[in-house]
Amino acid sequence: MKNPGSDQLTYITKRPFWNFILALPLYFFTISMIFKAVDLFYLGKIMDALKFVGAVFFMFVCAAGLTFTKEVYTNMNLKTLRFRFTLFKVPLCKDSIFKNLQYVSLYRNHSDRDFEVKIWLYETKKKSISVHFNFETALDYALRIANALDVNLLDATEKGNFRWVEKQKLQ
Repeated sequence: MKNPGSDQLTYITKRPFWNFILALPLYFFTISMIFKAVDLFYLGKIMDALKFVGAVFFMFVCAAGLTFTKEVYTNMNLKTLRFRFTLFKVPLCKDSIFKNLQYVSLYRNHSDRDFEVKIWLYETKKKSISVHFNFETALDYALRIANALDVNLLDATEKGNFRWVEKQKLQ
């Protein structure tokens, strides 16, 4: 981004403690299985080692899924939104940056019965950035982003009855 110094941390995933408790044995077995795979490669048992590598990959992905965090940074001046996914403060991928946001909307997906938070880049271009199972958490997330970017929030949870949310009344 042009001016990363003015980025503000708006949201960070809060993982419950039990996620770390479940991931701990997965990380432990992942490390021990890496040593076993190296030993099997050294002994020349390539097929067995490859099976262990596959199991290591699967266990690591499961453990990472329980412990990764999503950080959302906003820049009010540039109207940009940046997502960073980290695993114990190590970035997992390149940051996703969205520029020139127009507004944020809260949408109800009636087929899945969940709530989506979408950002609108211009009139016809939108991107779903989060899915929530209940209205309160989805509204809180959307409100945080809309306030941090100083853009409007559209409530599109009722089909055919879209309305702009007055953010000052909700705070």
